Amino acid sequence: MTIINLKDIEYLDNINKKLIFDNEQSSLTLLSFKKGVKRTLHTDKKDEVAQIIEGRAQITIGKEKYILKEGEMIVMPQNIAHGLLALENTKMLLLRPKHTHND
Repeated sequence: MTIINLKDIEYLDNINKKLIFDNEQSSLTLLSFKKGVKRTLHTDKKDEVAQIIEGRAQITIGKEKYILKEGEMIVMPQNIAHGLLALENTKMLLLRPKHTHND
């Protein structure tokens, strides 16, 4: 076991991903987005949970847009298109049950 600093990820010109853990049940990924970086709309076969740990982002789920800030989280339901726009430099945790991503 090691201690993980969830804010210890660099901001790059695109999305930066750092896998925290990955097992047969789920995975947890730390992501960083510079202000203005987007994750295009896509769908997944299972629910995902996004938690903002630094910054602020607009998360689109279906036709709805949500502004999330540090400490807030949202469930992105399966089979509904979702995406992200970083409104400022943002760090986020993404919890996923095991599934294949539909890019």
